[in-house]
Amino acid sequence: MGNRVSVLPGWVERSDFCPLCREIDGAVSSRRSGPHSGQSSAGLQDIYLGRKSELITRSLRCRACRALISCAEEECASLSDGPASMVGGDYDFSAHLMDQNPVLWVAFGSLSSESTHAGKRRQLISQLGTLYFFSSDRDIPEGSTAWLTGTPRLFDPRQCDPSIIREWLQHCHGSHGDRCLRPATWLVRSETSRSFIDVELECIVTPPEVVPFVALSYVWGPVETLQALKSNIDELKRLGSLSVSGAQIVPQTIRDAMTLCALTSQRYLWVDRVCIVQDDHETKQQHLQAMAETYAEAEFTIVAGDGSDANHGLSGFGQGVEERQEHLIPFPSKPLIRGTLWTLGNSFSAGTVWSSRAWTFQEHVFSRRLLYIDKFVNWICGSAQWSEVLSNPPDISQRKGIDQGPQLSNGKLFVIDWPSLTSYATMVGQYNVRRLTYDSDAANAFMGLMTQMCEGFPAGFFGGNPEFYFTICLLWQPKSSLRPRSDQSDAGFLPTWSWLGWSGALDLQMWTCNTDTELPSAPYEVTISPIVEWFKAPDRQKNSRIDDSYITVRRHFLEKDAPPPEGWQKHDGDPNSDYKPYYTYHAREHVGYTRKFRYPVPPFQRRRDINAIDSSSRYLYASVQKAVFVFGMAEENAFGRPGRDDDGGYDTIELPLYTTSSVWAGSVRINAHAKESLPIGQRCELVRIAKGSVPLESDNLPNVGLRPQDDMRHVTPVSPKHHQNHPLTQCVQRGELKGESYFDFYFVLWIRWDGDVAYRQALGVVWDRIWDRGLLEEIDIKLG
Repeated sequence: MGNRVSVLPGWVERSDFCPLCREIDGAVSSRRSGPHSGQSSAGLQDIYLGRKSELITRSLRCRACRALISCAEEECASLSDGPASMVGGDYDFSAHLMDQNPVLWVAFGSLSSESTHAGKRRQLISQLGTLYFFSSDRDIPEGSTAWLTGTPRLFDPRQCDPSIIREWLQHCHGSHGDRCLRPATWLVRSETSRSFIDVELECIVTPPEVVPFVALSYVWGPVETLQALKSNIDELKRLGSLSVSGAQIVPQTIRDAMTLCALTSQRYLWVDRVCIVQDDHETKQQHLQAMAETYAEAEFTIVAGDGSDANHGLSGFGQGVEERQEHLIPFPSKPLIRGTLWTLGNSFSAGTVWSSRAWTFQEHVFSRRLLYIDKFVNWICGSAQWSEVLSNPPDISQRKGIDQGPQLSNGKLFVIDWPSLTSYATMVGQYNVRRLTYDSDAANAFMGLMTQMCEGFPAGFFGGNPEFYFTICLLWQPKSSLRPRSDQSDAGFLPTWSWLGWSGALDLQMWTCNTDTELPSAPYEVTISPIVEWFKAPDRQKNSRIDDSYITVRRHFLEKDAPPPEGWQKHDGDPNSDYKPYYTYHAREHVGYTRKFRYPVPPFQRRRDINAIDSSSRYLYASVQKAVFVFGMAEENAFGRPGRDDDGGYDTIELPLYTTSSVWAGSVRINAHAKESLPIGQRCELVRIAKGSVPLESDNLPNVGLRPQDDMRHVTPVSPKHHQNHPLTQCVQRGELKGESYFDFYFVLWIRWDGDVAYRQALGVVWDRIWDRGLLEEIDIKLG
């Protein structure tokens, strides 16, 4: 993957630069820059460039000064605090040359009388705005936290070099393992035949055999664009119908994707809107169900990351020339590359319209390889991350990734095919903050993921929750603010007890600090036990029972000391397992040979065992205990109406719970509309749904299952400042628990009634000894 230098238009003579910029160029090109002690007052290491007004004057003849002003003004516009306080009016510029990339730092801001002292300027850098510039003659050292590793590569602002993309694909094919080569959806197959854009014939075709193809992931946006319909599909199949001179107006993003495919020798392009007949509802549904397979089988997926609609186009393939040009800073010898999130940072995690849309989430997850385009072209797969602005040796950015769960450090997500609740929480958390035009699509846009994950989660999914961990999955909380999808007329079946019924950031601590399967332990681990049998139908027959069986598996191995099943190996304890025995799985690579478990979990399901996804789940049926408590006043350190969600105006706050005789009992985290008053002093109906236990005085994992008394001999008291990391912060700080080693409690739902249906309002916890001696009522509940 060599370092090509593209043809860079318009580079000029040394006379087009001021003496100071020529001095910087000489220092960089001769490698005379060096590290700084901060004591030097002048010289090549630190160069005072003058005030903004001086650079503006020089910029009439100096291209570098002109570019530096443009970069600084752009940076100023993006600053809201911190360095912005020193940027205003006629501010100063100070150049600082380094011995490694980035070779040039340009600090800008108000320096007052200290501008002539280089050492003082250097000490003020952290308070100033800073621009970073990279030389293509030096590597970015490995281990850099701010920048990707490799050698910066000069690029053509007009077009990405297509041979680079061909090399990436060739290297991924030849050197990467199953995660890049094997489609993620080997389990669920469809018989639906695909149509493609043939970029050579410039029309829609349906090949009779399997062909390699590229997929496009983009945002449709509100614009009216070309789509395949029953009325025009024959015309779209006519030779040349999608050509520039053809009768069809092809959206710019699709047009540029066709150009990219042609330049990289990829003949077939799949685009949902023109490859699926949109008004043939039966066929369209078949294609939607096969969407996961489509993206998984694509050679790579082109991601239009910086587009807000289908007419935006692809940067580096006809669009974005000016923005790309601004990242090449002219100097007499050769340009420097401006370091930004888009050039040498990781823009894949940047907030774009594409990354904010729910429908693009599964397209990301199922694609084995992403050609992510956000001003610049990047390659992201299960083993590497490459950029057109970096030249990497083949082994750079290699990541095996198998043992890293569903998300690699480069941000790429993958389908999980074993019952990891921690991994599922990662997916749910990221998906639920994405936006949908129609709330009724909340389940549909996640359906492909659940369908594929049935291989790993026994009994499948009900209402977005894996049945294997069903009780635990009822224990989600609002992280900041949630908008109930049920308050939208199009929300359809979405139940209040499922996370699918709410839009926004979720607190899934109870999913990740209590599964008691994976090691090492969470700092504070909650042991959760089901106490309610849930059913999908009011008749409560055996075949409608929720298969909440993780607790059965746990007891089988931890309490009965059963022998390990086939494919599992039991080991003696080590520090990561709290010196208790642990298990590893060796039968299939997808779990990871080095991953440690407290007990074996079902690693995969046979094809004939896989249960269908029930996407029409609205109600849960059960017999539960109910009690009445009273909301107290929010404490000073509780969640306190923190920033309001722009999409709905809901706030999150933690309220204490008291008995009707004013005895503290627990707490509940409510999600209240900003215009509503808090229910302080009001009575609330709570139903008990699970048993919980968490240590109060130790950040070490308690013994899962029975708790031998001698465990407490090694307990080290935890200072109050560490309570902020405790999953039940508002409870563990209560004086009522002083002297307790564990907080044993019940998870409870605050409910409201609408006829015979109860709806979830919030989740809370109640101290078990308070609940057990209260006035309790056994009721049958229909939870909707």
